[in-house]
Amino acid sequence: YKSYLRIKIKDRKMLRIGFIGVGRIADMHYEGYKNNLNAYLYAICDSDANILNERANKWKVEHAYENYRDLLDDKNIDGVEIITPHHLHHRMVLDALDSGKHVSVQKPMSLNIRQANEMITRAEKCGKVFRVIENYRYHPPFSKAKSLIEHGAIGEPISIRIKSLTGNAEHGWTIPSGAQNWRSDPDQAGDGSIIFDHGQHIWSIARYIMGDVDSVFAFVGNERVESFHELTPGSLMDNPAMVSWKYKDANRYGSWESIYSDKMIVSSKYYPIYVWAEVTGASGILWINNFIGQDLNRPALELYANGEMTEFSDIESDYSAGFRRAGEDFAQSIISGKQSELTGMEGREVLRLSLAVIKSAHERREVSLDEVTD
Repeated sequence: YKSYLRIKIKDRKMLRIGFIGVGRIADMHYEGYKNNLNAYLYAICDSDANILNERANKWKVEHAYENYRDLLDDKNIDGVEIITPHHLHHRMVLDALDSGKHVSVQKPMSLNIRQANEMITRAEKCGKVFRVIENYRYHPPFSKAKSLIEHGAIGEPISIRIKSLTGNAEHGWTIPSGAQNWRSDPDQAGDGSIIFDHGQHIWSIARYIMGDVDSVFAFVGNERVESFHELTPGSLMDNPAMVSWKYKDANRYGSWESIYSDKMIVSSKYYPIYVWAEVTGASGILWINNFIGQDLNRPALELYANGEMTEFSDIESDYSAGFRRAGEDFAQSIISGKQSELTGMEGREVLRLSLAVIKSAHERREVSLDEVTD
């Protein structure tokens, strides 16, 4: 039925999307297009010929390129998803915009604010949709929690607490060694696999749920790892991490605790990570429970209000759901001519928060986000 539907869909005008980079996380990005009613994956690109051919055959993609500029030269492509190592984002985004393509780029959008500003300015000049993909923001339980808060389910929000627990890499999906190599290099991946990479998800949710952040304070350790899924064995990881922040609105605060334990079993068909959040308001509490690892036996969302607990167990909560909705959002943004909620400006502010946390950890002091400039 899906094959028949796909053929029928292609009978009408659909957006043609290209992937630049088809490594491990591209599996999730593909979820956004394999049954998308407005767009389909038309072309892919990767410098690794083996993985390129594997993906092309598996996804039955029409065109495959080893050089991303060849993909950008394809006039049939409407938009691209850039899913490459962090240090390549800046140049690739500029080239994609200059080629007339709409652009969605993986987080973090760039390595610094200067690069982010150049990308935003170029997108405005070219008049194209430009967004920074953040799958947590499209995760249905977070969307539901945001809606409940806006409708006063817990009263005025006061604080948010987020926790990440990473376990032994053997209990999650396999990460290619090439990905581990670049992620272990600060010149390519930024300062910290936890703070700068995974932290982008956390900072995005912190802003999404509670608003603009004013200042941060961070304690970040260093730990040598042997089986972390994204780093080569023996690498130093910025963990454990304890980060707190103050919102611009008075009397609102947030915190994030990140823990890695090589002895912890985190069963998962994706990354071996448990992530959960707690939002406390003046009259209630929301718990957004784990959605990457498995077997915690908790409902996707819980609400305590008016002295009663309510469980939301019927919400789609698989990790892939956020990516599927992200692909749908990108296509809809292109069709409508309206920028996605996750604009380049929003991506830049998430990046600014990340850099402020790194600065605080290095200098061991409270850091205002206003300090993080070009």
